[in-house]
Amino acid sequence: MNQKIESLTDGQIAKLVGFLKKINYPQEELKYAIKKKLNKSTLVKNDNFDNSIKLEDLIRLGIQEIDFEWLISQISMDVFTLFEKSISRGQVKAIIKRVLGVILSSTDRSQLYEMRKKIRKSEKFLTYFGEWGKEPGYLFKVIITGLDDYQSRKLHSLHIAPKMSGERITIGVEFYTKTIESYNKSFIKLQFWNVSGNKRFEFLRERYYKGASAMIIFYEKGNQESLKSAKKYYSEFKKATNLKFKLIKLKDVYIDTPIILVGLGGKSLIPLEGGPYLAKDLGATYFDKNEIRRGEFEEIFNYVSVELVVKCQNPKK
Repeated sequence: MNQKIESLTDGQIAKLVGFLKKINYPQEELKYAIKKKLNKSTLVKNDNFDNSIKLEDLIRLGIQEIDFEWLISQISMDVFTLFEKSISRGQVKAIIKRVLGVILSSTDRSQLYEMRKKIRKSEKFLTYFGEWGKEPGYLFKVIITGLDDYQSRKLHSLHIAPKMSGERITIGVEFYTKTIESYNKSFIKLQFWNVSGNKRFEFLRERYYKGASAMIIFYEKGNQESLKSAKKYYSEFKKATNLKFKLIKLKDVYIDTPIILVGLGGKSLIPLEGGPYLAKDLGATYFDKNEIRRGEFEEIFNYVSVELVVKCQNPKK
């Protein structure tokens, strides 16, 4: 018999938040889904979607304004996508119920049983063969610049993991990694250096650019000052790298560095003054994106990985 859940205690919400943070659940996905489900204009008017909204408050809002079953189904779908369908939506729902301490149905118990069988098989496989699948064929350093501190905090929603300690507010850079299976089945690791545009770190930026294989420059659409900053970052990068890089396995061969310019925000492009024209001047590839969300940014990451692999497999001497 299924237990009908209409609300959660503060203790249950705390447990759910702890679980979601542990698996690096993308809060932005849930925020976007709730906005879409409800009346967006009303939510904005009532400040329910302040930029600093906490995950626990988002969960309360989902239960109060919609219902618990919808919330759990949405989270299960997001986790199903996050882990590339390696865990079923039913298994995620069963885990969440276990986390909340509610009674499991026979279906829930069956879902957890199947998951345990899968885990046992995976553990055996990883014991004997795991090390052979972890080593990337290519490792590329990618510079990210042009994001403010608030936008930078959204990077975790893109499913890129922190690499090591690093604080933009103290040293002007923070580090992330992302692994990608590229078009030719190459296993790629992208090492992101999210470099601050703050003036007090200006003397460090050229050092951070050294050895980079690609650069992603963000600017705010409709903001001319932001566009000027994008030009400045490009000039700094060009001075530091000459828009070339080389790999250890390709001795004495220099490879052209891909430059990507991303227009961010909901404003319309300014004719003859926007990012696409600057991208053409810089020899960069242009992407137009509304906000920092996984669905919008996978295209950029995949493009970067393919460009780099192609350039490394067909180097120009």
